[in-house]
Amino acid sequence: MAALGLPARDRNLYRFLYKRLYLPRGMVHGLMSGLRGRRLGDELTRRRELAAALGPGDLELDSDSGWRMVAAGESPDLTRLAGLCRDHFEHFVATGKDEEVRARNPQKQFLLGVLSGNEFLDHPEMVRLMVARPIVEAAARYLGAIPRLEGAVLWWTPPNESQTSSQQWHIDELAGRQVKILLNCSEVSADCGPLHFLPADRSDQLRGQMGHRRGRVDEQRLMEQVDEAEILQATGSPGSAVMLDSSRCLHFGSRGNRRDRLVLAFHFFAPPSPVDSRYHIELGDSGEAYRDLDPVQKLALGHNLR
Repeated sequence: MAALGLPARDRNLYRFLYKRLYLPRGMVHGLMSGLRGRRLGDELTRRRELAAALGPGDLELDSDSGWRMVAAGESPDLTRLAGLCRDHFEHFVATGKDEEVRARNPQKQFLLGVLSGNEFLDHPEMVRLMVARPIVEAAARYLGAIPRLEGAVLWWTPPNESQTSSQQWHIDELAGRQVKILLNCSEVSADCGPLHFLPADRSDQLRGQMGHRRGRVDEQRLMEQVDEAEILQATGSPGSAVMLDSSRCLHFGSRGNRRDRLVLAFHFFAPPSPVDSRYHIELGDSGEAYRDLDPVQKLALGHNLR
């Protein structure tokens, strides 16, 4: 299998255009995706053809609102994945690694990484479940091509009083569109700091009204225009999840925790997306563990059909 790969020059050009020149997000993503799409050539065509051939599935994101809740038990793959994550966290605590993580992050007591990026390659069953066909197909139908599993992180948030960084309203800026799955691996109720979000079409409208282009959203201004009943919360039992386009849906999470929250976040990008996340998964020499997956799943892991 040949890797999809992301050349360093693409990352550097993206950073220069977006971070240094401060060009508009849509302009940068359009330019970079166009350049990368031309480099992908036949592979991108193949990914689009495969996505177009997919029929309707059980897990479907609405193209306008950009989200879908998954009830506990609705997806056997997500139920199994949540159980594996919970087992790993129990071992994590039993061996004292939770205290080590907290000691390394004295100023940040939310979204503490239990597993991230290539650490998941030591847990191939978890990776295989992330690219289960119903999940990949849902992302493909929304993104218009067989996507790539960009990254994953198992987050633990203990009780905290902070309200900073991703605990404030924002969108994820690495891609013009994406499908992020936030899988509840513990019981998540309103006092666990669940993800709060607004649908993509409503978020687009609000961002336009406020002239928001990047960075955190002024919460006071936002709440002057939003009825609290519009704000959705990703609560539920282990195995429940939300699938959403976090590049379009305004959101925040891990705020106001009174109890621990354990959530697995993994996300899919369209093939031409021009940048990696901090939690990027790159198979490298680990591809052999996934040799028996079908072609669509292999594509989702960043490999073409050769």
